[in-house]
Amino acid sequence: MRTGAQSLFEGPDEFSVRVKICGLTRVDEAVACVQAGADVIGLNFHAGSSRFVDLSRAREIIAAIARPAQAVGLFVNRPADEVARVAGQLGLVTLQLHGDEPPEDLRVLDRFWIIRAFRLGSVADIRAMNNYLERASAAGRSPDAVLVDAHVPGQVGGTATLVAEDVLAEIPPLPRLILAGGLTPENVTERVARAHPWMVDVASGVESSPGRKDPAKVAAFIQAARRTPLG
Repeated sequence: MRTGAQSLFEGPDEFSVRVKICGLTRVDEAVACVQAGADVIGLNFHAGSSRFVDLSRAREIIAAIARPAQAVGLFVNRPADEVARVAGQLGLVTLQLHGDEPPEDLRVLDRFWIIRAFRLGSVADIRAMNNYLERASAAGRSPDAVLVDAHVPGQVGGTATLVAEDVLAEIPPLPRLILAGGLTPENVTERVARAHPWMVDVASGVESSPGRKDPAKVAAFIQAARRTPLG
C-alpha cells in the first residue's frame, strides 16, 4: 500500500502547476523552498552529481521540512532493492528514477510513489519512452508520473538545457507530466503555457552555484510557474 498520497499525487484539484525544487543540499535552503510555496523538494542520491547528499544530510533535511512526505528521493541506476532500503531508512514515500532503470524495477518498488524520468533529445527518444511505458503497463506497474528532461550526452540532469522545441511538441498527452530541463524564472511561464505540465521541476535555474539555492530566484520561479492556469 503506497502512502503519502495526499502530499503529492492525490491532493485536491489545483488551478496552477505544481512546483518541485530539486537538488537541495542544505537544511535552511530546503525549509526556505517549502516556505516559499514549493510543493516538493528533491534530494539527489546520485554520487556523481554536484548536488549529491548523503544519508545523514538527507535525514536532517527531511526532519526539518514541515511535511516529510514533501521530499522526493532521486536515484540513478541503483539496484531496486538498494533504492527501497535507502528510502525505507529515510521514510521517503516518493522516488524519482532518473537513469536507465528497467520497467521491472517498478514492481520491486511498488509500495512507493514513482516518478520515472526520461531524457529526450530526439523523436527517437520519445519512441523509446513510449515503449518503456507500454512495457511497464503490460507488466502491471506504470510510473505514477513521468518527468521529461533534456538529453545531454554524459549527463543525467541539472544541465540547464531546455528540451528542444520540436521534441517538446511531440510529447504525447500524459496525465502527470513533469517538465524539467533548463527552466528559469524567465522562461517557465512560457514553457508551462506550451506544454501544460502537471508539475515543473527546477534545479540549476534557481541556484547561485550548484546545489545552492537562491531564495529570490526560488520565489520568482514559483510565482512565474503559477502565472499560467492549468487547462
